[in-house]
Amino acid sequence: MLFLLAAAVVVLAFFHLAIFSRLAFRKQEVEPDRDLPVSVVVCGRNESMALQQLIPLLLDQDHKEFELVVVNDRSDDDTWEVLQWMKAEHPRLRPVNIQADEKFSYGKKIALGVGVRSAKYPNVLVTDADCLPVGRDWISVMAAGFAGKRQIVIGHSPYEHQPGLTNLLERYDGFSKAVQYISFAQSGLPYMGVGRNMAFTGDLFFAAKGQHRHRQLMSGDDDLFINEVARANNAAAVADGRSYMTTRATPDMATWFRRKRRHYTTAQFYRFGHQLLLTLLPAARLVLWAAILYLFISGHFVPALAGLAVELLVFLPIGMLAMRKLGAGRIIWLSLPLEWLFLLLDPCIYVSTLIIKPQRWK
Repeated sequence: MLFLLAAAVVVLAFFHLAIFSRLAFRKQEVEPDRDLPVSVVVCGRNESMALQQLIPLLLDQDHKEFELVVVNDRSDDDTWEVLQWMKAEHPRLRPVNIQADEKFSYGKKIALGVGVRSAKYPNVLVTDADCLPVGRDWISVMAAGFAGKRQIVIGHSPYEHQPGLTNLLERYDGFSKAVQYISFAQSGLPYMGVGRNMAFTGDLFFAAKGQHRHRQLMSGDDDLFINEVARANNAAAVADGRSYMTTRATPDMATWFRRKRRHYTTAQFYRFGHQLLLTLLPAARLVLWAAILYLFISGHFVPALAGLAVELLVFLPIGMLAMRKLGAGRIIWLSLPLEWLFLLLDPCIYVSTLIIKPQRWK
């Protein structure tokens, strides 16, 4: 057990000191690029009300040259009619319509491809209809990530703050996952991004084979696209607070649970090295706490206290600082009990995906 404790400490030291510390301790503010032409692409299905709130905020962005491409993905509501009357008032708005076809069943990937193909600028910034930018600098700050001939910009999309246990779990889970993928990207190991806040070049998007290889999947297009094409020399992660795109909170625990299950279906398609690292991290955390508990119970207080001290004085503060950089706020003070909860909850959710396959997106 002493060997397991030491091994867990070494593994966690690597993750926290070599990877997470980049987000925790480095300056994340960037100089906005207001000159780079950008096509903003939004896909929505039955999101008429959300688009009426989002579109004015996007068209009011403080950026010199951009267009807004909104893809109506087979909506049954009045989305297309709303886009038509808004287009008359906003010349930068370009609605694109996809009509329903009973012969085909597909997820968001087709709508996104249509939107990117309709974009007139080579640099594309994407988000979802149920999101809202934190301010007028969103486009310009994300555009700054293209500096140095980067082709991919990975952004952060926190969930809105609402009362209730579901929102607490969703926000903590979102922040902890963002700490991982943004820190990894800033360390030269990009493995995923979220389609709610991501930018890339159109050429890279259409050159990716994953759009065809994973066509059978109903979710995870953003994860797999980044995992396939992102490398240390072509990807950047922007964690400037002005670049955030807030996402609508999940309404209830059942919906959040279904979303969590769907997200696990894509991890098996990650590159092997990423799968190994992403398995090693929670395994080391679980082993650390199990070893500390066992050593306390068996009366080996010195090594148990040593392991606990490293966790509380080194690993936990780095994780809290990294989450704070992403705007987690007061939720960081619940990091420890929530970490314990998710160390038990995540394996249970993953096992459930093996027993009952997750269903498709709406």
